[in-house]
Amino acid sequence: MRRRLTLAFLLVTLSMILLAGIVRAVTLDGMLREREGEHLFREATTLASVIEANDELARPVDRAFLEDFVGPDTEIVYAPANGPRAVVTGPDFRDGDDGITSTISLDGGKVTVRQSAGAIQNLWGRDSWSVVALFAVTGLGSALIGFVISGSLAAPFQKLAVAASALGRGRFDLDLPPSRVPEARAITEALRSSATALRERLKREQQFALHASHVLRTPLTTLRLELEEMTLDEDLPAKARAAAQRCMTAVDDVTLVASDLVDLSRRGLIGGAQVPLRELATSCAQHWSDELDEYDRRLTAAVEGDLDLTFTPGPVEQVLDLLLRDRVAHGLGDTRLVLEGDPRGHLRLLVRGARRPDADDELLDEARAVIEALGGRLEAVRGEGHSDQVVLLPRR
Repeated sequence: MRRRLTLAFLLVTLSMILLAGIVRAVTLDGMLREREGEHLFREATTLASVIEANDELARPVDRAFLEDFVGPDTEIVYAPANGPRAVVTGPDFRDGDDGITSTISLDGGKVTVRQSAGAIQNLWGRDSWSVVALFAVTGLGSALIGFVISGSLAAPFQKLAVAASALGRGRFDLDLPPSRVPEARAITEALRSSATALRERLKREQQFALHASHVLRTPLTTLRLELEEMTLDEDLPAKARAAAQRCMTAVDDVTLVASDLVDLSRRGLIGGAQVPLRELATSCAQHWSDELDEYDRRLTAAVEGDLDLTFTPGPVEQVLDLLLRDRVAHGLGDTRLVLEGDPRGHLRLLVRGARRPDADDELLDEARAVIEALGGRLEAVRGEGHSDQVVLLPRR
């Protein structure tokens, strides 16, 4: 986008300069012709006065006489009323329809002074390099200005693209840039409202999953226990115990279906955007390792369990950002990060390191709210010389 904006700015600038140059060239051409015409008329008038004075002295007006007055790019034609014409041409004179002509009538004939069209063209030719230099300097300046302006225009849209990608990965704490561009503001508001709506939708779905799990599984478990007691009751007929056994099988099938429905509801709206655990751990560890390096502190990371297990990256990144941001603000020394993929489908996060005892828990409380909204839990474990945060998150 930045390249296209820069190129567009450059083309618009050069086009406007070219258009203004064409208009100015036409105007200057007319002015030059008018000035050269006046100059040629004065030359013709002066020459006519000299010829008239020469006639009064009864001196001949011939080529030899006129050669003293002809310029390098002009032609003088003296046509007396009686006698042959005298024509003198300069060495650089080129005949053409675009030349300038001035004719003065005399008592004994007329004198014509013509200037070739190349004279005005030569005036333009003298400034050709200055025109080229002007275009080059203007083009370079407009390209630099366009690059700066396009950068300021494209920057919010690039950040919005990053925010949209984060929303697609399941992150709701979007870093939305402030901008005065109406289109960028509209996209910002759309992304903010979408993130809020998705967060609330995900929270409601998690609440529904917990409620459905309790409402469905509790009575089914109670029913299965009752049926199991019936199968163990020797006083019941064999057919009744067999029927109770079949009912237990049916209850198990219904329980399995209920579990699948609850698990499906837990997957949320962004269950399809998943990456393997090893890639997720590498990207998070690299980002926060660079962040802690600025404070002369190290981050060591490890990945355990099923490394090919896939997780929705956005929620995990959001939780880790909050926990590690707390370590940056309130931690002491190095930090240890462990990501463990549970084969049963859960993700266990361990953030270990020393933490100042007088530090506030604002970021931890925010992380706990996000984790609980995702259907997980956060546990704080304090030991000798270290303070750990243990997070359990569902796979989706």
